[in-house]
Amino acid sequence: MAGPRLYSEEEVTHQAYDIFLELAPDNLSEQDIADFNEHREELGFIEEGEPDEQWQDFVALEIEPELFVQVLVGLEFDNQDILFAKILISRDKDAPFCHILWKDSE
Repeated sequence: MAGPRLYSEEEVTHQAYDIFLELAPDNLSEQDIADFNEHREELGFIEEGEPDEQWQDFVALEIEPELFVQVLVGLEFDNQDILFAKILISRDKDAPFCHILWKDSE
């Protein structure tokens, strides 16, 4: 029996970023959007990695590290990073899933 058909980490990272861009206006403040758009070219970061333990508090499924990627989107300043979104996305082509924890608006 063949295993699941998986997207590469790079492919799901691009998908996560596209979803972030699409949903950001509905989930971030106007100031956050302005800051991100102004600084993303020189200070923006997108980091992918293994999902951390925090996700078990938010999703009701078992997170298998080989099937999911955690993607962080933010800005990296000298004195403090700003994390706009923490995204959990599935690599399984036949079981799409995405959940986003958004930056709290001040």
